[in-house]
Formats: sequence, structure tokens, C-alpha cells
Amino acid sequence: MFYVLSAAVAGAGLIVLVLALVRMAGAAKGFGRAAGDVRSDVESRLGMLRARAAAIGVAVRDLRTRHVRTGSGSPSEPVGSALNE
Repeated sequence: MFYVLSAAVAGAGLIVLVLALVRMAGAAKGFGRAAGDVRSDVESRLGMLRARAAAIGVAVRDLRTRHVRTGSGSPSEPVGSALNE
């Protein structure tokens, strides 16, 4: 008679376990989606930062070559760049 009660408790435990796993899978899926969105945003911002750093490097190189060519203490005109606006 105790084996019937044990089987019922084990069955109820399995049902609760399955329901908990299904809920956890949904939460994990949402977390994975959010992590992907954050990763994409960070990569996008990092790409923009790298592009800005490259633009600054080009502007500095242009200023140096212009300074060397003209031989004056200051550049003759400002560098035409979106960073100056």
C-alpha cells in the first residue's frame, strides 16, 4: 500500500519538476535574447568609437604633414572634418 503512495508522490514531484524546468527554459531564452541585444549594442558603440579614433588619427596626421609642408608654427587653415563642427 505504501508503494502506491510513494508512486503518487514521485509522480507529483516529477510534474512539479517538469513545470519548473519549462519556466526556467523560458526565462533562460529571454535572458539569452537580452544578452544578444546588449552584445549587439556594445559592438555597435565600439565600432563607432574605433571609427572616431581613426578619424582623429587621420586629422592629426593631416595637421602634422601640413605643418611640415608649410614650415609655419600653426596650420594655415583648420582641417575640414565633421569633428570640427
